[in-house]
Amino acid sequence: MTDIENTGSRRPETSAHDRRASGGNASAPTSKSPLSRRALLALGAVCVASFIGHLVLFPQLPAMVPTHWDVAGSVDGWSPREAALGLDLLPLGFLALFYVVPRMDPRGRAYKRMGSFYTGFVALMTLFLVAITWTTELTVFGIVPEDNSPIGIFAGTTVGIGFILLGNYLPKIKRNYSFGIKTPWALDDDRNWRLTHRVGGVAMVVAGIATALGGLFSQTLGGSAVTILIASVLGASLLTCVYSYLVFRNGNRPLRMK
Repeated sequence: MTDIENTGSRRPETSAHDRRASGGNASAPTSKSPLSRRALLALGAVCVASFIGHLVLFPQLPAMVPTHWDVAGSVDGWSPREAALGLDLLPLGFLALFYVVPRMDPRGRAYKRMGSFYTGFVALMTLFLVAITWTTELTVFGIVPEDNSPIGIFAGTTVGIGFILLGNYLPKIKRNYSFGIKTPWALDDDRNWRLTHRVGGVAMVVAGIATALGGLFSQTLGGSAVTILIASVLGASLLTCVYSYLVFRNGNRPLRMK
């Protein structure tokens, strides 16, 4: 009777496989966002202040306002001013997304190792989006011309510089499910992830240089600047994906020329 009671009261042991499957802790807490509350509040205040500014100027806007520009900086798309006001909320929405995503990532702890990079990335992206929302008012009130404005140059060069900065940091990113080059082979193995991001970083820098130059000379290049942007990004992405697969086929070891 005693043996039966002892056996029945004994807790079943958890296998090593079960512990690995549950991440070592079945009730692991949600990861913290690397974006500090101070940075979140500061950037949120910028977004809210910007939106209030749009609200103040809203009654002075015409019924239809410019909302899209071609690569040369000329207006080629118009929308009701109510739709433009909805677009003005995008920076705040993206900021919330940047804060929440790391907390949802099963490997959210990898974000902690990014140091101040993630905060800088979110800050630059948020400020860029806020600046873009003001292109409508700048055009309506004649501060920038409707044709051949510097908006195309600003957007193209800023995006290119962003690619260059991102490419320089990619090799430092640890494996996670929401930030970086997420090929299936890189997500499955740390060595593949490391090698993929090393090559992807170089490819991203090259794409960024091409994009920035295309943006700088966008008024001269016209539609060719868009072609340069698309070709650079697609080329860098395809090269990185193919490399990641070849590393996988090579046993997740660096490729060597024979």
